Amino acid sequence: MPQTVRPPASARRRNWIAAASVGGIVVTTTALGAFALGDEAPEPARSTGSAQEAAAAQAKITLPKVKWKRSWSDEFNGRGKPSKAWTPVLGNGTNGWSHKALHYYQAGNSYQDGRGNLVITAAKTSSSAKLNCWYGRCRYVSGRVQTKGKFHQTYGRFAVRAKLPTGKGIWPAFWMQREGGAYGEIDVVETVGSKPRLVQGFAHAQRRVGGGGVTLAKPLSAGYHVYGVDWTPHRVVWWVDGRPYAQMKAYRNWPFNKPFYLILNIQVGGTWPGSPDKTTRFPARMQIDWVRTYRG
Repeated sequence: MPQTVRPPASARRRNWIAAASVGGIVVTTTALGAFALGDEAPEPARSTGSAQEAAAAQAKITLPKVKWKRSWSDEFNGRGKPSKAWTPVLGNGTNGWSHKALHYYQAGNSYQDGRGNLVITAAKTSSSAKLNCWYGRCRYVSGRVQTKGKFHQTYGRFAVRAKLPTGKGIWPAFWMQREGGAYGEIDVVETVGSKPRLVQGFAHAQRRVGGGGVTLAKPLSAGYHVYGVDWTPHRVVWWVDGRPYAQMKAYRNWPFNKPFYLILNIQVGGTWPGSPDKTTRFPARMQIDWVRTYRG
């Protein structure tokens, strides 16, 4: 498989704050409750947090007024291997594909459980495993699947209903990459497991990063949530359970105007989440109920 090179994690986290003035970023840290999301556009968020600044910032963000229609979905109603829409990524790559990841991707770590979920599992390797990573014998295995070459879309609503694992050194994500040309990446949701209630979403270009985060009332591992982005020619808006929490406005020559494909994975360790410790529980499971995309 071709190696995927993403901007260094430390630079990504450092630069998105500085990009606020040019990317139109709004960030909130308001606690949210659950919200049932159907195929219709949800209502704008009503903040339940007590911090006035966070409530005021969130009030500035609205979802695009688009009547969305389903364009593609995977409900994961099978058993065993993921559907043919997804291709597993294998290996660890040079320097953990630029993030110093500690895991090795295996096809068997992504499977349909026969109960309506795609399950991606990160686990410790067995003593008999002979898998080599950039740092020596791989200490962990995990899974990653993507739709590259099979499904991609420019603009729309992209959503996943999932229960995400938490724990130090655990980094689950649903994200998208541009098919070719200038680098572009939209992280619909990605979490650093040591902050179990924090939802985050970002967009990455060669020199600009935008997005933000929001803190929920309970750990993300406590139940399913719907995480999504509404991506239009004018902006990207991040939301959870139908409530927007961050946005990035379009700028001249931004790369978010071409088809992107979908990715689901769990990273173990690396420069952003840090290494697991004795408090990290394995196996760590990302349970995905469905992935759905929409067009306006």
